[in-house]
Amino acid sequence: MKKVRIGFYAIILSLCVVFGAVSVPIRIQAEDTMVDSRMTYILSYTTDLSITSTGVATITGNVRGKSGVTSTYVKCTLQMSVGGGWVDVKSWEDSSSTPGATIGETYQLSSRGTYRVSMECRANTEEKSGTSAYRTY
Repeated sequence: MKKVRIGFYAIILSLCVVFGAVSVPIRIQAEDTMVDSRMTYILSYTTDLSITSTGVATITGNVRGKSGVTSTYVKCTLQMSVGGGWVDVKSWEDSSSTPGATIGETYQLSSRGTYRVSMECRANTEEKSGTSAYRTY
């Protein structure tokens, strides 16, 4: 009886692994770079925030389109945590008729607190969004 029960559970577990792997998108995140195997036009997109001890924030964001992409757009918004929510501080945008758009800006912070960058991007008609890690000044 034990062998039958173990065999039955092994088959069920195997089916769960096979069907689970098929229905879940493959998502890789390394150094805030997002890659999803199911994306049609976007090859990768990334955003990051760093803050120096003097309060200079460096905001980066980019989107890379796959071959044949004719329009890319990226918008990065620096946000500050206030009362449990996020308040927009400043935004930057870039667009291009090539397969890539990039933002690289610095901004002098006027208040101490916790910050992040919220990013929206597009390649042709495909849109994605991302958020950087939180940084404290």
